[in-house]
Amino acid sequence: MFRLLHVDFGDGAPVEAYSLAELAIHEGDPCVLDVGNMLEFGDVSRIGRSLDELPKGEKLPQVLRRATLQDQAKAKENALVGRLAWKTSEEKIKALELEMCLVRVHYSFDRKKLTVSFTAEERVDFRELVKRLAEELGVRVEMRQIGPRDAAAIVGGFGPCGRIMCCCAWLKKFTPVTIRMAKDQGVPLNPNTLNGMCGRLKCCLRFEHGCYKELDRRVPACGALVDCSAGRGHVVDRNVLMQRVRVRLADSRVLDLDAEDVVVAKSAPDRRPRGGRRPGQGGREDDRGSRSAERGARMEERGSG
Repeated sequence: MFRLLHVDFGDGAPVEAYSLAELAIHEGDPCVLDVGNMLEFGDVSRIGRSLDELPKGEKLPQVLRRATLQDQAKAKENALVGRLAWKTSEEKIKALELEMCLVRVHYSFDRKKLTVSFTAEERVDFRELVKRLAEELGVRVEMRQIGPRDAAAIVGGFGPCGRIMCCCAWLKKFTPVTIRMAKDQGVPLNPNTLNGMCGRLKCCLRFEHGCYKELDRRVPACGALVDCSAGRGHVVDRNVLMQRVRVRLADSRVLDLDAEDVVVAKSAPDRRPRGGRRPGQGGREDDRGSRSAERGARMEERGSG
């Protein structure tokens, strides 16, 4: 038997790991994990369900033990050494004149590997940087170029809603966010409103979009002709989240009603000709047809005369 755990490494949303069912560990406990044959240190943020067997095709980190006092002291020492490595990295970057911004410098728990995360507008040739860091620090160096969203998840912070940013709390994978999602939700197209702390479109526009689309189907569109208890009118405003509409009646009264209290009236039959053109607004083909018809009529009149 195994248990599914959520472990916080301090570089974004907690990741899934597993432990043996008999391991004595609880939420909030520090722990030592085996991540790809390398030891890491983290904190258990949540204990999930029990598993009879591990998921196939997915290699999860294993929680080896609850961190001892010695483990915790070593983790604090690694954090201190990591700050020194950060300063060294900045000096090397400045000396090599590389256009990159450091986000995180992290030692593995066993201090066999140093991971340097950074952001850059373009691809950076960091081979010389890796060589110099490895020579001075005496460890294997791994460079990771990450995007603005990953950087925001590592740095952390609070969103405009006042809560911890989703990328720090629970969002593990970033999916594309489009401006169409903002339009569907009626969000003002203002960068200060649409963009998150990372400078990109807010992730919440993506995972709230499905809910908005579902609620939107239940509310008549603006301009729709609807019937209510007070008569017939047109929808002049709508609130998708509150499921309410404002209806202007024929006598100019405006009523604020629940979407369930109105029924979309049957539209009048479409009297437009086929092809979607209105009478009297034909295109060039219609004009040519009418001209040829006039010529044919004149020729018939001359023949009969």
